[in-house]
Amino acid sequence: MEASADGAQRIRRFGLKPQLLLLLLVLNLVSATVYTVVLYGTDRNEIISGIDGRLYAAVHAVREIIPEGYHRQITGPDSITEGEYQAIQQRLSRFANASRFTYVYTYMKFGKEIRTVATSATPKEIAGGTQTRFFTLYDTAPAKLYNSFADGRVRFDEYSDSFGRFRSIYMPVTSADGRVHVIGADIDLVMLDQRLHDALVKSIAIGIALFALSMAVGWLLVSRIVAPLVRLTAFTRNMETRSFQADEDEMAAVRQISHSRGDEVGSLAEAMAGMIARLQRYLVEVEEATAARERVEGELSAARDIQIGMLPRKFPPFPGRKDLDVFALLEPAKQVGGDLYDYFLIDESRLFFVVGDVSGKGVPAALFMAMTTTLFKAHAMTGGTTGEIMERVNTELSRDNAAEMFVTIFAGILDVRTGKVEYSDGGHEAPFIVRAGGAVERLAKHQGMALGVFEDVPYKTGTFMLGEGDALVLFTDGVSEATGADDELYTTGRIAGALAEARAEFSARRIAEGLAESVRGFVGAVPQSDDIAILTVCYEGAAASC
Repeated sequence: MEASADGAQRIRRFGLKPQLLLLLLVLNLVSATVYTVVLYGTDRNEIISGIDGRLYAAVHAVREIIPEGYHRQITGPDSITEGEYQAIQQRLSRFANASRFTYVYTYMKFGKEIRTVATSATPKEIAGGTQTRFFTLYDTAPAKLYNSFADGRVRFDEYSDSFGRFRSIYMPVTSADGRVHVIGADIDLVMLDQRLHDALVKSIAIGIALFALSMAVGWLLVSRIVAPLVRLTAFTRNMETRSFQADEDEMAAVRQISHSRGDEVGSLAEAMAGMIARLQRYLVEVEEATAARERVEGELSAARDIQIGMLPRKFPPFPGRKDLDVFALLEPAKQVGGDLYDYFLIDESRLFFVVGDVSGKGVPAALFMAMTTTLFKAHAMTGGTTGEIMERVNTELSRDNAAEMFVTIFAGILDVRTGKVEYSDGGHEAPFIVRAGGAVERLAKHQGMALGVFEDVPYKTGTFMLGEGDALVLFTDGVSEATGADDELYTTGRIAGALAEARAEFSARRIAEGLAESVRGFVGAVPQSDDIAILTVCYEGAAASC
């Protein structure tokens, strides 16, 4: 019986003992099979090696039986007299029959044809007068025989032809005149199969005996192990139903198993008794840790909502205007992050925008990010160039910066009347410009120090022009340095390619979301390693809408 999730008890139809016996059965069966296969393989190799040794000896014997110079005389079907051929055939036949070879022979190759120039004959062939004649074409010659003629290497082969099934050897010999003849010998595979069958039967018999012996010993061991494990299982189940509150009688039984058994089962019983005591302490600690974690997760969730709430999220942000469109997205790597963006109208004709990346991640970066966006909004509304605004914000961030954090910034002011953009760079990624005609170019980067490092740092103010239909795309290094499965970076080159594709459906939202989707496709299943922020400012002038 075992308690299910709803508290009901269900019967275990396949207990521990049957499982162990089944495991033992499988292991013994596998072991016996492997032993049988290995034993048979060893015997088979020895048998075949012995037969190959006999074949090798046979071809050397044939070489001695055939008179020296015999093969040099052979140039065609009339090169050897019938009497000379029959005399050699009789000697080869006596040798083959006495040595229990089916055939011994020699072949020569004329053009692409292999011809029999000397061979033995079986008693049955001799009695019936069907022995192979001199210069008979061997039209069913196996491929390995041709190979031996070609490269002069000794080969063993198993094949079937019109004469039967054989294991054979081919030994090429080069005569004094440079011509090659092959000496061969055959052993009938029926004999080989019988020897292999006997070896297989012996191997199987030994494997079965070992299997039976292993099962008998295993049965005894399993029976000795299972009984105390059943008691320990009942103890564990009862502890679960009592929320891990121990019963004295059961604890005494567990201790007795621990004292009476000197093996792993006794160690298990001793460990279980100690585990219960520790588990009761852990349960209290886990409850406290869970409560604390839930509080932290709740606070982080609230912090994320606050952080996201600080950034503009209404799109389109200026529904009454036709001269510009803005879209932005932020994807923190953790619950809260340090990337930032912001945009707002300083007056009716000027749009301030900023994108930044705070050093580090998590709550400290989020707090620094909140401070940065607040300072930019306050100082941008007081007027001045982008360089002056960044100098004032940098002074505020650098003062009392005990955590020594910093933020890279790219800030700009777009004059929607002319398309002129005034900007300053604080060590941030240079943005891209998507021109109305489809060209994608990157803004030349100005040298600038990240904000929050030193006070009284000057920042340059540069300008460039956006034409009607142009879009400015700002991003953080979470885009350009996104890492794929093979540790390859996304790079600004891929950003340019993604922006060129997004231009086909031109809008601030389409450009930003198309770039983000391209990054996700590149990264795949790799966890996001850095915050991602993208801000797109689409400028159409006074006469059109994005």
